[in-house]
Amino acid sequence: MKRLLFLTAFLCSVVSYSQIEFIETTKTEIVGKIEYVYLEKIGNEAYNLYYKNINDPIHEYVHFSFKNLDNDVEKLYQIIVKGFEENPRDPYKIKANGDVIWLKYTKEDGVVRLQIQQYVSRDPDIMTVSKLLTFNDVNRLFNK
Repeated sequence: MKRLLFLTAFLCSVVSYSQIEFIETTKTEIVGKIEYVYLEKIGNEAYNLYYKNINDPIHEYVHFSFKNLDNDVEKLYQIIVKGFEENPRDPYKIKANGDVIWLKYTKEDGVVRLQIQQYVSRDPDIMTVSKLLTFNDVNRLFNK
């Protein structure tokens, strides 16, 4: 019985230690970056827009993802630029990854600024908010 327990324990310990495997990762590339906000390209199809949540004391990064199926990156850029031109009273709403993202525009001292807002699906009671972005910031973000 002792031998059987010893062999079982020995085999379990051998099974738990295995060889290290190399996992292929998808190539990521930073398209554009401004302070606390950046756009990341993943492979050839997907994009992530990251921003630091200024409502959070530790300013954690949050993001939303979307696929570039029908030139969606350019469509997002055009929607954002349209907001700078029109300065809408109500925020634009877009949907990505099942989350609703608000593009809120404000005008201070004659300058229109954009703020990205969203409720993160893992904590739907907390709204995340980006820093205010200018038109030039958005152009740098989308590498225009």
